[in-house]
Amino acid sequence: MNAFDADVLSEIMRGQPAYVQRAARFSPREQSVPIVVVEEILRGRMNSIRQAEAGRGKLSVERAYGYFEATVAAFQRVTILGYSAAADNLFQQWRSRLKPRIGTHDLRIAAI
Repeated sequence: MNAFDADVLSEIMRGQPAYVQRAARFSPREQSVPIVVVEEILRGRMNSIRQAEAGRGKLSVERAYGYFEATVAAFQRVTILGYSAAADNLFQQWRSRLKPRIGTHDLRIAAI
């Protein structure tokens, strides 16, 4: 099983050839995404919709919703790695011990 982080997944979704080719080496059944990454990507897509609605975005509302829809569809083709009580326990332990601090999302992804 191969888990993609938000940066790699974003490059795949943008169609960056090197990332797309690397991901294609694995069947969809071998591809996974931590739920924390799903949240991060969907928050970004929703922010794009809000910016477009306010006239401040780089995208039209139609295009922003199109990207949102494509993202939701993409997540349906891969395994989503859930955030369990065990993962949260690890996260809490590591968060209190690690110096320098690691970003919350990165630490949660590692705990999964």
